Amino acid sequence: MDIATIVTGFANANWSKSASMFEIYWQQQQAGSMQVWVAHLNQQFAGYIILNWKSDYKPFYSQGIPEIMDLNILPSFRKQGVGSKLLDTAEAMVAIKTNQVGLGIKLYAEYGPVQRLYVRRGYIPDGRGVTYHYQHIAPGSNVSLDDDLVLWFVKRLS
Repeated sequence: MDIATIVTGFANANWSKSASMFEIYWQQQQAGSMQVWVAHLNQQFAGYIILNWKSDYKPFYSQGIPEIMDLNILPSFRKQGVGSKLLDTAEAMVAIKTNQVGLGIKLYAEYGPVQRLYVRRGYIPDGRGVTYHYQHIAPGSNVSLDDDLVLWFVKRLS
């Protein structure tokens, strides 16, 4: 994983991603707790996906459901199959070990395209409602609409 290329790719798209975050991902991959795949298109960095074998979301963790944590495709490479190919790769790896994979979806408009992608690929809500900082939200609660407000989905793999 060429961290400098990844960070530069996101910076050029006005999307801040720190090198230290990718260094942590690399260390966790070396330890076997997660898997990171990086995509290139036309010999240019296009995006990445992360598979976390032990989710921080308690229902997934307790059921042994790995979590697709991050699917990030640079804007100039979207709608070219890069995200689908990365998802195919992660799902195939999960299918070797178990029959389900999960993920959390952010709820605001910028995530609309990936929300639709996941539904088209067969991901369905886990039925537990939304969480904020991995904690389930009670009706009437006030929370911020940010990256920590998540609806969780699962997919059964063949």
